[in-house]
Amino acid sequence: MYNNQFFRFPLFCFLIFVTYTCSFAQFIPQSNPKYFVFNGIKPYSFQVCFSKLKDASSYLVLVSEKGRPFATPQQNVSYLRGDVIYDAKVAYVGSDTSFIPSAIRTNHTYHYLVFAFNGQDGTEKYQLSNPAYNYIITSDLNIGNYYEEVNSSSPNFTLQLHNLISLHKVVSYYDYKTTLLEKVEIKDTSKGLRYIECVYSRDKKVFAGSFDWTKMGFSREHTFPHSWMPSYPANSPERPEYSDLHNLYPTNLEKANTVRNNYPFGEINGKVVYQFKEGRLGEMNGTMVYEPADAQKGNVARSIFYMLTAYNSIENQWILPIKQSEEILKKWHFQDLPDDYEKTRQEFIFDYQGNRNPYIDSVDFVCKIDFYKMIKSKRCIASLNEIEVNDLFSVQIDYEKNNFIVLSEEDIQLDLISLNGTRLGNISLNTMFPFLNSGIYFLRGSINNQYCLKKIVF
Repeated sequence: MYNNQFFRFPLFCFLIFVTYTCSFAQFIPQSNPKYFVFNGIKPYSFQVCFSKLKDASSYLVLVSEKGRPFATPQQNVSYLRGDVIYDAKVAYVGSDTSFIPSAIRTNHTYHYLVFAFNGQDGTEKYQLSNPAYNYIITSDLNIGNYYEEVNSSSPNFTLQLHNLISLHKVVSYYDYKTTLLEKVEIKDTSKGLRYIECVYSRDKKVFAGSFDWTKMGFSREHTFPHSWMPSYPANSPERPEYSDLHNLYPTNLEKANTVRNNYPFGEINGKVVYQFKEGRLGEMNGTMVYEPADAQKGNVARSIFYMLTAYNSIENQWILPIKQSEEILKKWHFQDLPDDYEKTRQEFIFDYQGNRNPYIDSVDFVCKIDFYKMIKSKRCIASLNEIEVNDLFSVQIDYEKNNFIVLSEEDIQLDLISLNGTRLGNISLNTMFPFLNSGIYFLRGSINNQYCLKKIVF
């Protein structure tokens, strides 16, 4: 009799506990978290942290880049990461009180709301009053004094850059997935799924769970091809230039990476041999070239310039192959200047690998180098040391007729200069001047020892 009573009492208490726990899930938490901060702040990452509540089992976090969200979740509705609720997206759902958001970008503002709730699978009870709110502004490029030992006017300018960026942590080609890919390249989409984008074609692959190169049909593309490297083959054993993160981007293996092969980059003006979305292979002036999506063209140029600068040495002379047009790369460099995505990659790589791509930080550096010889350019327009006076003249461009006119009230002398620094001739004021080819040009004006340099793009 004693034993039966002994076992009945714990069973009775257990039933009470289960009943209470099950019914607790139907209650709306009395409040939302009060404590809300950001920790571990970097230009490409941070941790969202908020206080834990005794009467809440889970939390729903919303994010917006347009200002404090007005969005509120609906009762009895389940949400997954990436789902859109009015003017915000779901950044996190779970029981933890901290998380690290994905695909954070430099120079962005992120506004967060936190709602506490109980229940699951369509029985969610959200506390809708006074959600926890905070915002964070990520920094732009964090250059600091990185280039303090570099003098762009020095005849040894390219050597100075090389000495600076060639010293870095050697990473493995296989580190790319768990580092740059996971931290920067992969983004959230709806229903808790994520996606990766081919930089050449803009092809997107959506997936659940962990990323798998084979299943996704993606690869790590060497923008500066492995076969162009003077140290080829550089993967057995693996050399620093083979695994350098500044040169690696995600691409569709079959439809972009394999198609590009080791063809030079260019602008197709003849027969198109193959096209997949925004990437294509075809002829430029009778030579086979690969033309990537416009959004990647500047990134391509800066990756190639970086590799030439970082690894050129007496033992292995790295110079731009003649088949690759320097003018095209410099044109792309200026047409597609570094955006927040490329700056985010720069900051992550700097933290992880320990060096920077100078052509992202100082876009005018490319004007000062002859990449076919890897020496200081003798025709460098950026080494003229002009005192810029921005109101000496103005330029009006007619893009339909492909011409322009320079206007000024002063008797100013004007020179037309190519991207590589070649003087193409004089320009007359208030006279329409036709362009021969599309591209990037500079107008240099001078009067009374005052100078102005303006860039125009056709």
